[in-house]
Amino acid sequence: MDVREKPLILVVDDQATIIRIITGILRPHYDICVATNGRKAIDVAVQQLPDLILLDNLMPDMTGIEACIELRRIPETSQTPVIFISSMDDKHNEQMGFKAGADDYMYKPPTAELILTRVALHLRTRRQRLFLEQLAAGNIPDRDQLQLAAKTLLELS
Repeated sequence: MDVREKPLILVVDDQATIIRIITGILRPHYDICVATNGRKAIDVAVQQLPDLILLDNLMPDMTGIEACIELRRIPETSQTPVIFISSMDDKHNEQMGFKAGADDYMYKPPTAELILTRVALHLRTRRQRLFLEQLAAGNIPDRDQLQLAAKTLLELS
């Protein structure tokens, strides 16, 4: 299974303060890349192929909803987990986020514990899915490799 040693998280927000706060929470555990609007987020996601995207909704030029829809259309990013972190704390916007393809939705300001817990959960789920895809495709040739991959996934839990 081809997995980075340290997962890469793309943090997308148009406010530098929010980016600093979130990256400060995540940096001890993950590699980070950033974008300040939806269009840049798409470009960075296609170039860097992050393991997970934290996405603001209200941004200039392209909303997070529009960016999420586009990310889901691109084969390289269609399965990348997307978590909205938004100041729009109403059910309508949350539903719009999920309809656009988001995997989760948090309201600003999320606590460090909430961010770390949700990111870890979605990364674990992503790695399990990748493992099952490789297994189903027959890309794990022998029992020893299969056991090693399974042990690695269990250690991440």
